Amino acid sequence: MESIWLAAILIASGTNQTLAQDSSPVNEEGAGLFESHCSACHQYDDSGTGEAPPLDNSPWVAGPAERLIRIVLHGVEGRIEIDGKIYDREMPGFGGIMSDRQISALATYTRQRFGAGSAPVSTADVQRVRADHAGRKKYWPAAELLEIR
Repeated sequence: MESIWLAAILIASGTNQTLAQDSSPVNEEGAGLFESHCSACHQYDDSGTGEAPPLDNSPWVAGPAERLIRIVLHGVEGRIEIDGKIYDREMPGFGGIMSDRQISALATYTRQRFGAGSAPVSTADVQRVRADHAGRKKYWPAAELLEIR
């Protein structure tokens, strides 16, 4: 039943039909994680009415997967410009409470939902980024994340 509900939301919102028909566990899990951890600030429908930057076709979502992984793991702070509007808020990281598989599911869902069908994020990618920055305890500066190509 949950797959049908998710598909209906995605179809109604104009999301890629292949994603709407995909009831894989990663998409269901990613949708649930987005709803419970991200939608309060980013809005479930990405209407742009929240205080957080909109995600739809954002380079923060559709850009390099490592950028999004770092944000989800450790958070981000600093000025972010989207469509001429400046956002200067902190976003907490979820690396301390989510497994690599959960971060992979959340990042994949976010990229597929808002990133114009961007490639999935593998658990191995998350594991690598987590290992590369194992001692990190602070948010990523937005300007530093934009250097990732």
